[in-house]
Amino acid sequence: MSNKKNKVVIAGLIMIIVTLAGAGAYSVYSLNDDSFDLSNREVRLVVTGSMDGEKQDYKISTIPVDSLIMIKLLDENEHCDIRVGDVLAFERGNKIIVHRVIEIDDLGNGDYRFLTKGDANATSDGYIYQEAVKGVVIGVSPFSGKLVSLAKEWFVWGLVLIGLAAVIIYSVREIILIYSGDKKDGGKS
Repeated sequence: MSNKKNKVVIAGLIMIIVTLAGAGAYSVYSLNDDSFDLSNREVRLVVTGSMDGEKQDYKISTIPVDSLIMIKLLDENEHCDIRVGDVLAFERGNKIIVHRVIEIDDLGNGDYRFLTKGDANATSDGYIYQEAVKGVVIGVSPFSGKLVSLAKEWFVWGLVLIGLAAVIIYSVREIILIYSGDKKDGGKS
C-alpha cells in the first residue's frame, strides 16, 4: 500500500472511532438526564413489558421492553423528594422492579410508603416501603437497549467473530506480502 493510501485509511479509522466515541458519550449524557455525573447511578435493561403502556404526561412517559434505563440511586434522606408519577426501582423478592408511583403516604418521622403500578398492569403492586426503594429512573433509551439486547444474541457474536477473523487474516496476509517483497510494486512502500 502506498504511503498516501495508508494515511487515508488511518484518517478514516480515526474518524470512525471519534464518531463512535461521540455517539456513545452523547447516549450516556442523554440517558443520564443531560449530565455526565455518573455518581450514584445504575444502568439496567428492562426485560418485561409492565411499563410499556399508554404514554404518560410525566418526564418518564413509558418504558418499552429492551430499553436501557438510568437509575439515580437514593440516599436515606432523599425519599421525601419522590413524587407521584416518578418511576421507582425497588427490590421485591430477589428482583428489581421498575414501576410508577401512583400514591405516597407520609408515615411521619421521615418514613414513607409508595403505592406503585406498572403502566401496562391492571393492578397495583401494593405498598412499597422506602427500605426497598433503590432509586428513581431518570432516563430511558429504547435504541441503546435494543443494541444491548442484540449484542446478547449468539448469532450476532458469531458474525462479529467471523468479521474479526476476516480482518485478522487479511492483515496477516498483507504483512506477509509486504515483508516478503512479493507485492507488485516490488515490496516498496
